[in-house]
Amino acid sequence: MTKTKHKALTAGQAEDAAVQLQQDLVEIVREEIGMHEAIASVFASAVVRGLRRRMGGGELYIPAPDRSDRDAGIRREFDGKNLVHVMAKFNVSRTRVYEICARRDLKDSQLVASV
Repeated sequence: MTKTKHKALTAGQAEDAAVQLQQDLVEIVREEIGMHEAIASVFASAVVRGLRRRMGGGELYIPAPDRSDRDAGIRREFDGKNLVHVMAKFNVSRTRVYEICARRDLKDSQLVASV
């Protein structure tokens, strides 16, 4: 197994990263549960302190959300004529709609070829 070496952050860079993490958490808490900014800030500060104590210096992997249901919905609804509607409904770009639908076409052609 190969270890990846990361350049260590200076004390100032580490503090900047912690401040950015706290700001991100405040935004997330406000958006997800509607918490008032002052309370969200206290909450975010506590979480950042706890993370730094428990995981400081380590790497944290945060998996991306599963988008398979969203992608299936896009494939189901997109008929080639309703692009603007699908883009707005699923909050995706024109390019993303076509990429998702192209993956369906690729899977379909692979299924036919294997039969």
